[in-house]
Amino acid sequence: MGARTSAHHDREHSNFSVTCFKSDTGKVVDMLGDCVSNATLDAAEFEQCKEEIAAEHAANCKEFKTTTIENCHYNSYRDHMMGQPIKGDADNLAHLTVDDLQQYRAANWYGDNIVVVGTGNVVHDEFVQQVQNSFHSVAKTGSGVRPNGEKNIYNPCMLFIRDDEMYNSNIGVFYDAPSVKDKDYFSFLLLKNVFGSYRIDKHAEHLNDVKKQYNSMHALLGDLVDVTVADSEYYAYSDSGLFGNYFFGNEVFTRQMNYCGVCLPTIYSHFVNDVEIVRGRNALYNSLMKI
Repeated sequence: MGARTSAHHDREHSNFSVTCFKSDTGKVVDMLGDCVSNATLDAAEFEQCKEEIAAEHAANCKEFKTTTIENCHYNSYRDHMMGQPIKGDADNLAHLTVDDLQQYRAANWYGDNIVVVGTGNVVHDEFVQQVQNSFHSVAKTGSGVRPNGEKNIYNPCMLFIRDDEMYNSNIGVFYDAPSVKDKDYFSFLLLKNVFGSYRIDKHAEHLNDVKKQYNSMHALLGDLVDVTVADSEYYAYSDSGLFGNYFFGNEVFTRQMNYCGVCLPTIYSHFVNDVEIVRGRNALYNSLMKI
């Protein structure tokens, strides 16, 4: 068919998608429906998957930002489900069985909890009928128990982790933020683009003076000669959210990176000019248009 498949798993959702030619839409919907409705969970294959995840856990020291963001979630939400790693706890992984997976599917994979989306050159009525034909055997409601249904509470904490295999300092400074359903969601999405992303080779090495930029965060970071990466991130969930900045640089500048993460949100809460707002708005617009 010449199609491309992908899967993405996050704290509140799993996503499976296929990109195909318009003439193959029906086949693709049927494949996805078969995966969701009739998945064969083989014990031997499941053990291979666990080995793959265990190898990824062992390589966490090479995933600087991902590992830091996971720890930021743990630091913010602690024992709640939202504070646990997306790929599971390494100590619990070995004890998982196919029965655990079946119970999870029964509790979460049901009609009222599934959204099917088709984009591009798709005929709506035909697509709806294809989904109906391919997903009709999925139960409307779940049959198992869904734990951790209580709202998570943000904890203002500091967390220090030493890992000698993660060279340089990885810093995350994050704040309690609106959920995806909150009226301020889009304001924080704009704020994320006001802060933007920083790479030393792009934003500092070729400028006579970083103060000539209109980005206040980049102006601060440009004076730190061994801070190489910074990203503003906004993680909005159904009933909570985290907003903040990730920094990567030489350990000599650890204090300064923390300062940048604390200082700029405070400054912006008192004063932000139109130039930075328009710049952030244009960045958000362009990122949406690129999709």
